[in-house]
Formats: sequence, C-alpha cells, structure tokens
Amino acid sequence: MIQLKLAFHNLVKSKSQSLPFIFSNSMWIMITYIFFSIIYNTNIKTSSYGTAANYILKLGLVFVILIATLSMFYAERLLSKQRMQELGLYSMLGLTKRHLCQIIVLENSLFYMICIIIGSILGITFSKLAFMSLKFLVGATALQQSFTLLPLVYVAIVFAGIFILIILFDFWELREVDPINLWAKSSQSEKEPKSHILLSVLGIIILLIGYYISATVKPTGAAFGQFIIAIVFVVIGSYLVFITTSISLLKALKKNRKYYYKSNHFISVSNMLYRMKQNGAGLASISLLCTSILVALIAAVSLVTGQKTLISFWSPRDIQIVSKNPFSITEKKTIYRFANNYQVTISQPQTVMVTTPVMGALSGNQFKPQFNTKTEYTLSSLDLKQYNHLQNTNYHLKSNEILVYMPRSNYSRRDLKIQGRTYKVKPVKKFNGSFVYSRTIYKPIFIVAANKTIAKQLNPRPYVYAQGFDTHGTKRHQKQFAKAIQVALNIDLDNFTSKYVTGELLKAMFGSLLFTSILTSIIMIGATSMLIYYKQVSEGYADKDNYQIMSEIGLSKNETKKAIRSQVLTVFLLPIIGAILNLVFALPAIKSVLTIFSMYDLRILLIVVLIIGSVLIISYMGIYLATTIIYRRIIENSSTI
Repeated sequence: MIQLKLAFHNLVKSKSQSLPFIFSNSMWIMITYIFFSIIYNTNIKTSSYGTAANYILKLGLVFVILIATLSMFYAERLLSKQRMQELGLYSMLGLTKRHLCQIIVLENSLFYMICIIIGSILGITFSKLAFMSLKFLVGATALQQSFTLLPLVYVAIVFAGIFILIILFDFWELREVDPINLWAKSSQSEKEPKSHILLSVLGIIILLIGYYISATVKPTGAAFGQFIIAIVFVVIGSYLVFITTSISLLKALKKNRKYYYKSNHFISVSNMLYRMKQNGAGLASISLLCTSILVALIAAVSLVTGQKTLISFWSPRDIQIVSKNPFSITEKKTIYRFANNYQVTISQPQTVMVTTPVMGALSGNQFKPQFNTKTEYTLSSLDLKQYNHLQNTNYHLKSNEILVYMPRSNYSRRDLKIQGRTYKVKPVKKFNGSFVYSRTIYKPIFIVAANKTIAKQLNPRPYVYAQGFDTHGTKRHQKQFAKAIQVALNIDLDNFTSKYVTGELLKAMFGSLLFTSILTSIIMIGATSMLIYYKQVSEGYADKDNYQIMSEIGLSKNETKKAIRSQVLTVFLLPIIGAILNLVFALPAIKSVLTIFSMYDLRILLIVVLIIGSVLIISYMGIYLATTIIYRRIIENSSTI
C-alpha cells in the first residue's frame, strides 16, 4: 500500500522531529499510566486516608492529561507545517486529497502505536519506583502494589482520543488548502506583525493588576479565591505582554539605528519580528509553565516540611476533645478502660473552660466579630484564676485590663477594643491551654479577663470545655486508642483531635500532594523542553534559506554564530525572566496560604525557593545549550559557509 509506505517514509525521514515527538508522548503516557495505576490501586482506595490521597491524585491526573493534550497539539502544529511540503510534492505526483488524508491517518496511527508501546513499557517499569516514593511520602509502609490491566486500557483510550483529535485537526488544515498550493504554503514566510500600542498597555496593566492582587493577599478565607483571580490576570497579561509588547519593543529596537545596524542584532531582530505572533504565545507558555513548576513544588515542599508545626498547632496535646460539658465519671472510666485495653498510659490531663470562639477581624486596635472574606481570627475568653492555675503564675488584673495570647504571633498594641469597651493589654507569650477550635484555618486569640463576668462581657457566647491529655505507648496502640474513644464517646470529628490520627491524615494529604506536584512538574518540564525544541527546529528550517543567502553575499561563519547566539539567547532569557518575576510576586500569596495553615516559616520557604529555583535555572540553561546546537546545525548544514 503506497500510502503506508509514504507514511512510514515521512516518519523515518524526519527523525529530528519525529523522535522527540515519540519520546515526549511516551513520557506523557508513562506518567498518565503511573497516575491511573496508583488511583486504581485497591490497597490505597480502601485505606483510612485513601479518599484524600485519591482526590489529590485525580486532580493531578486531569492536569497531566490537559498539559499532554496541549503539548501534543503544539508539536503537531509544527510537525504538520513541515509535513505540508511532503504532501504538496505527493499532490503534484498525482495523489488526491483522499490519499493525503489516508497518509495523515496512517502516520498518526504509527505514532500512536509506537508511543503506546514505549510509554506502557516505561510506565510499568517505573510505576514500582513511583509507588515506593508515594509510600515513603505518605508514610504507609503496609501498602502493596497491585497490577491490573485497567490502567493500560484507560491510558490507551485517553491517548487514542487525543490522536483522533489531532487527525481531525490535520483534516481541517488540509480541507482549507488546495493540494496544488501545499508546497507553496509550507514555505510561506510570516508577515511583519503590526504593533498594537493599546493592547501592549492593556497587557501591562492587566499583568500589574495580577501582581498587585498576589502581593496584597492576606491570610483570610478569601486568600484562595484572590490567588486564583491573580493567576487569571497574570496568565492573560503574560500572553498580551509577550505577544504585543514584544512586537512593540522589537520595532523600537529596529528604529534604533545604532543598535539595529549591527550584523548580529540586525539578523536576530528581523527574524524574531517576523514571527513574533507565534513566538510570543510560545514564550508566554514557556514562562507560565516555568512559573507553574516553581509554585507547585515550592508550595508542596513547604507544606510537607511544615506539617509537624501544623499538627502541634492543631493539637497541643496528644488527644484534645472539645465539648459543651466536662467529662462525666462514666466517660472518664470509659477512657481509662480503653487505655488499659490498648496498653496506653494517660498523663497530664487538663481541662480549660473558655467561651466558644467567635470569628472576626482585627482592625487596628479593635476586634470586630464578623464572618466573611475578611475574617482572620477567632476570639475566646477565660478568667484569670483559671489561667494562673494552668500556667502556675500570679498575675493580677484590674477590671479594665486583659492578658492577650496569640499563638505564633504577638499583639503589639497597648489597648484592645472589644464589644464597645477598651481594655489595657498585657501580652503573654505562653498559654498551655491554647487550642484550635474545630481545626479552623483562622488564628486563635485568647483573652484572659479579671473574672468570669468580664470574660463573658468580652465574648457572650456559651462556655466550652477543652479537655486534653498525653498518651504513652506504641504508635499503633495510641492510634487505635484514639479512634476507639472517639467512637465510644460519640464525638464528632470537628471536636476531636489526635496527633497520631491527624498526623496520618496530613502526611497522606501533603505526601500525595508532593508526589502529584513532582510528577506534574516532570511533565511540565517535558512540555517546556518540547515547546523550546520544536520552536528551535521550526525556526531553524524557516531561517536556513535566509542565512544561506546572507552567507553567499558575505556573512562570515563567525558573524553567523554571533547572530544565532544573540537571537537564541534573547528568546531564551525572556521566559525565565518572566517566570522569576512571576514567582517574586507570587511569594506573598504563597506565604498567605501557608500562614492560613499556620505553616509559614520564612527560613524554610527561602531555602525551598533557592533550591528549586536554582535547579530549574540550571535545567533551563541545559535545554538552551542543547537546542542552540540543534538550531546551529540546521543552519550550518544548509548553508555554504
């Protein structure tokens, strides 16, 4: 069959383009298979933390499929542009449009089969390593990997759908073009784009709005929504800036005679200007992918490294129970009976009676009870006698004086207005009875008043009893004991906190989040590399004739290298500069989100940022060097210099 021979010939002939396409698609398939194999692992699904881990992994799977689809379409767009030359030749030799469609179907089918075979083999091979990594991150040593054919079936179906869409896209491209003109279409050069001053200014304004929102996000319930809004503005602004502002900048450089009329600048500016519409979108995509890698890894690593702080913050005692009434004698007997059954020893029992926390916001020296997007704190009050007993202190307070305790922060003002009354403040740095009510994201404020009457004036809500104690025994027995008394006393999860149960849940959540971030970062790095590679190859083939003509009229080999270096370096530096700038303005938002979980540590955050940022920049420069060699090889192999 002539169509099959031609399809195979096209695949083999264009090794410089088809091999990276096969490699990258095989990597997408491998990582997608790993996600499917872990999501449908029966051991994980039936575990106590399986729901949380599966939810995070499914979100990662959706993101991976989306990135893979967009990357494959981008590569196919560049591949099809080069393929048009071959199809144009075949049409001149007598093949009809139907024959050309058959070649497209067969060529993509060959790509699909090769990628599925390689990707599946790699997926099965590396899934064990991935599973062991997940076990380590979530701390589940008892998990066992189970192999089923279902993940392979799902992967085959997903990527079959993507390749079908690619084939339909190629059909659409072919439908709009007269086969006789295909040869000419493939060699058509881009027209010089027009500069749009208004769009350039609009892009800068939108980008600055996104930066402003991100930089001013406060650690409140609205932080997540504001961060998403900031991301939308930054994405839109980045595309507008890279496409329109870059064109305006290049045209300004072209008007600068001292800069433009130098051989390396003249060639690089001219080449970039004529293709900046396509270049701008590609550069913006690369910049945003690099930003996504940085933000995803920094946030995930920060959460994992800070989870112990969060556990201690939520549960200062090994077990903390909040109820409307203190333990009855029967309930105490039940607790000690279960402790004996599970060989657990109870120590340092403590009961704190405080008013039910009220949500609100601090505005200057005033606490305003409210529950909205500006809510940042919860306020509880207790009497001085109880505080002195718990802390073994001997404070004395007047009726207009209060002690203020804020975990992990300090109240710096001398007075505080609550319920219309102003009180003189004596800040304290320690309160053993502190707790986080219902594991809320809001930061607690504990107010100690001179007596119970004033404590109720500060917060008129009913009293609750925070009852906690430490436990000693094996980790497994302490966990079993905590779960047993929670069920036996019929305490809802919002009012029951165990360090071991909470620690297991958080480790599963944050561990699976880090695992997902690593895998999605790998695929984003792959997508970035592929975008850069195909952009360089596409531009190399587009520029080779120009360089050949210039070499024939006197452009030296050394001048050619300088021009190539100037063009490639400019194109490469813009996305990484944009990514670093995006990260700088994203850090305040990341800090606010981490602060919501009481996990913000400046030292840890800076270390994580420096390590991940350095690794990305080194990897990026490695890609720059590799693709520069490829670009130069395409130019020099086709020139006479």
